[in-house]
Amino acid sequence: MVAPPPMDGGAEREPTTLMPAWQPPPSAPATPLVPETMAMPARPQPAAGVAAGPQAELTIESGPDAGHTHRAADRAVRLGRSPDNDVILRDPATSGHHARLERRGEEFWVVDLGSTNGTFVNGESVQEKQLNHGDRLTVGQNSVHFAVLGD
Repeated sequence: MVAPPPMDGGAEREPTTLMPAWQPPPSAPATPLVPETMAMPARPQPAAGVAAGPQAELTIESGPDAGHTHRAADRAVRLGRSPDNDVILRDPATSGHHARLERRGEEFWVVDLGSTNGTFVNGESVQEKQLNHGDRLTVGQNSVHFAVLGD
């Protein structure tokens, strides 16, 4: 190493040494604590297209969409005029998102979604009501028969 020339008029100084830059220590080979893939126990799956629990059927008996039938199971079914509904009703008296049919445990319920003309079960205006086999829903100008399948 070369020392700089003395600046204090000739007094001796120790030479400066250069230190290498710090580098992280080499890493040990990583051994995973958990294997990259693990076998999961198989869960029994219902047969394709078969839902667990009760199923229901909506049959439109009168109104612009008479003759159409729709199934309901574990997933909620939304009814209304908008094309993003599960059941599209082509009726000006039906709101865009009019009502929802949902299963709660073993029971089916209808929920009005703030429709303009209301949702009716057996002639009674409802916000939310448990449905029974044979009930008649009125959504806009459509009369809909509700049936629990397998009863």
